[in-house]
Amino acid sequence: MSSEPAEVRHLPVPVPESETRVIERAQAGPLATPLVAATGGFLAGVAAFVLVRVLRRPRRGSLSLPGRKRGNRIEIAGSRSFLVDVHVLKR
Repeated sequence: MSSEPAEVRHLPVPVPESETRVIERAQAGPLATPLVAATGGFLAGVAAFVLVRVLRRPRRGSLSLPGRKRGNRIEIAGSRSFLVDVHVLKR
């Protein structure tokens, strides 16, 4: 008696043609809801970023308001902040 295990050979088994079938590809389903939500959120964020950049850029020409003059300003002597700005005005 030999202590070696017998060699196991798996050979292909012929299948009659009546049992063969074609494997069909899985159909692509609709996009997953989280993917659509993430993409929409990203696009909304990009649009908001661009809108803020456009609205906050410096104006090309100086806008002069009719009631404002450079010599007619209030001078602020000091400022302290306690949840609300408190200003000491020079008179």
